[in-house]
Amino acid sequence: MALVDYASDTSASSTDDSPPKKRPRLVPSTPAPASTTAPKLPPLPSAFYDLYASTVRTATSDDPALHQGRTRQIPHVVGNWPSHIYVEWHPTPETQTLLTSLVATLQDKLQPKPQLTNFLASDLGTPLPLHISLSRPISLTAANKDGFLSKLVSSIGNTRIAPFSLWCRGVEWHHTDESGRSFLVLRAQSQSSSSKTATAALNPELTKLLRQCNAVADEHGQPQLYQWALEDDGKADGADGNDGHVGRAFHVSIAWSFTKPTEELARLTKEVFSEPKAQARIHETQIHVDGIKAKIGNVVTHIALPQAGKRAEDKSSNSLFGI
Repeated sequence: MALVDYASDTSASSTDDSPPKKRPRLVPSTPAPASTTAPKLPPLPSAFYDLYASTVRTATSDDPALHQGRTRQIPHVVGNWPSHIYVEWHPTPETQTLLTSLVATLQDKLQPKPQLTNFLASDLGTPLPLHISLSRPISLTAANKDGFLSKLVSSIGNTRIAPFSLWCRGVEWHHTDESGRSFLVLRAQSQSSSSKTATAALNPELTKLLRQCNAVADEHGQPQLYQWALEDDGKADGADGNDGHVGRAFHVSIAWSFTKPTEELARLTKEVFSEPKAQARIHETQIHVDGIKAKIGNVVTHIALPQAGKRAEDKSSNSLFGI
C-alpha cells in the first residue's frame, strides 16, 4: 500500500516565512460639526412652580434680621395660615434680563446709594415669578381655610371672566406706611381698556376679580385690598362706575427699598426707564392671565378662569390638600 505523502512542518513554515499582511486601518469619516445653538427646552408647567412657592422657615418666630429687615404686616400666630391671592407672572428670559439690568443701572446712579432689592431673582440667581396682588396679606385659621378656598373657587367661576392679557405701562415708586417700604412698580393695563374713551374702565377684568376676592375676604373677617379706591369710585359713579381709582392701582412690583421716594429718585427712575429702546420693550411686554392663585400657608391652588360664556366647574376638593 502506498504511503500518503504529507507535507512536513518544516516545508510549511518555509513557505509562510513572510510576515502577515496588516489590515488597512479604517479612518472614520469626519463627524458633522455640533450645533452651536442648544435646543430650547420646553417651559415648565405653572403647576411645577406651585410646589416650590414657599421659602424654608429658619426660625420659629418672626425675625427681621432673617428677612432683609422686613417685618410682617400681620404678625404670625401659631396655628394660623398666612394667605394671599394674586395673579402670577413669569417674565420671559429676555424681559427678566432687561428689568434686572435697568434696576442695576438705577442702583448705580443713586447717590448716596440706598439698597435696592429686586424681586426678579433669588439670592442664587434663580429667576422668580412676579405677581399682581388681589388681596392684602391675610391670616386664616385652620377651621376656616378650607371654606375660604371653596368660596373663592366658586366666586371666581361665577365671574364668567375669560382669560385675558395685560400690558406693562408706566414705571413709578409706591410707598406703603404699613410695611415701611417703597416699591418700584410696573403699572398694569388691560388690553381691553380703551385710551380713546375718557370714561372707559381701566382694568375691568382685574377690578371684577378684586371685588370677588374682597367679598370672600370680608365674609371671613379679613381686610380688603384697595378698599379706599373702591369706595371713592362708588361715591363718584355708583357701585358699577368706571372704577377709575382702583383701575390705576394694579401693578407688578420689581424692586423695593426702605428709602422714601424723593423727587431725585423719581427723576433718575424716569431717566433710566425712559430710554427709548428699553421703554419700547417694556410697553411690548404682555402678561397673560388664565387664572389666579391662592396661597394658603405653603399650599398654592391655581383657580382657572372660565372660558367665555361658561362657568368654571368646581373640580377642587373641599379639602385644602385635595384629599
